[in-house]
Amino acid sequence: MKVLAIIAISLLLPVAGMAQYDEPLAKEDKKALKKQEKEMFEKMLIVNTSESIKARYFVLKADEIRGRGGNLINVNSSINFVAVEGEEAYVQMGSESGLGYNGVGGITIKGKIASFKVEQKGKHKTYNIVMQTVSSSGSLTIMMNINATGEMASAVVSSNWGGRVEFSGYLVPLQGSKIYKGSETF
Repeated sequence: MKVLAIIAISLLLPVAGMAQYDEPLAKEDKKALKKQEKEMFEKMLIVNTSESIKARYFVLKADEIRGRGGNLINVNSSINFVAVEGEEAYVQMGSESGLGYNGVGGITIKGKIASFKVEQKGKHKTYNIVMQTVSSSGSLTIMMNINATGEMASAVVSSNWGGRVEFSGYLVPLQGSKIYKGSETF
């Protein structure tokens, strides 16, 4: 994480220096500065996503969940996620009512990762991750698609008993992700 902080500071330092001019910037200069800031921010996101996936410490925070019947539900990303923490994976669904098996209105499944495969494909360097996990409730197959910046991510979680749930949201490093893990249900 220190490396990521150093990269972010070194990328933003020239922008901070430019912002100290006393003269107002011309419209073209403001536009160029805004474009440069956006490019630096995107580069920082790309590095964060890449390093998080390599280290296996990341979380897909879901804004939407789609069930087996195809119904789409908007959800709270702090309690609905797919997380990878080293050799363990967590899948959690919850609701803000707080009623449920895990204390956050749903279920939490913790499993040991049996296989973890990462491919980066295409012109836009999209990540495809396939992992198999084993938990006390059975095995899960988790297939994730993540764009290079992590701003668009999805995961399809399938169980060996026929269940299927799709999480859609964004990917962030696990450290500082501000998620709340409920009690492990299975």
